Amino acid sequence: MLSYPSVATTLQEMLILARESEREVALGLGLNLNDFRALSVLTQSGPMTSGDLARELGSTAATTTAITNRLELNGYLTRNRGAADRRHVMLTATNEAFHEIRNLTHPLATAIYEQLRALPVEHGTIVSNFLDATQDLMRHHLQTLSNGNTP
Repeated sequence: MLSYPSVATTLQEMLILARESEREVALGLGLNLNDFRALSVLTQSGPMTSGDLARELGSTAATTTAITNRLELNGYLTRNRGAADRRHVMLTATNEAFHEIRNLTHPLATAIYEQLRALPVEHGTIVSNFLDATQDLMRHHLQTLSNGNTP
């Protein structure tokens, strides 16, 4: 019989492991956690302005500039001026950044994919539906917290 408290505990442990893994990937890249989070935004969302990145990170312009300077120094970011407006600077993650992150995360992603492939289709559907619903709940909770509301 399924024990819901044990499922909740497993989810909490997975969140902790995700945070710890994120920290280790950052260290593997020679970055601090804030810099890695900025790089993650750029690799997942694509090129954006410094102002857009600051909004995504919830950081100040000065902090974002310091982060992007460090990422550029490490070869993980380029700044490209807009063709139409030379004042417009786009921040772009380098191919090296994509490859380095992939090298550090691919083994786990592959192992998880293989675990999912081993499940009967109907079980995979149940897992997928549960994870989708959990993501929606987490997004809603994050939005509540971001708006300064008490859950």
